[in-house]
Amino acid sequence: MTQALFAVAIVVAALACPAMMWLGRRGIGPGCAMCPPRGQEDSLEDLQARQRDLAAKIENLESQPVPVREPVSTRD
Repeated sequence: MTQALFAVAIVVAALACPAMMWLGRRGIGPGCAMCPPRGQEDSLEDLQARQRDLAAKIENLESQPVPVREPVSTRD
């Protein structure tokens, strides 16, 4: 009997954290301390500015040359 209660307690403890995180994302429960809720929603201008910044970063990365590696032989 004690072993069954111990196993049930372990299962409940293992499911408690994901359940609280899932509820927190929906604004129901306390959520997760690692994932604080977002403040106010972004405006259209903020999203467009972030999109332009990301596009500039992508273009910068794509313009850099990719180093070519020599094939490594596994034969000795």
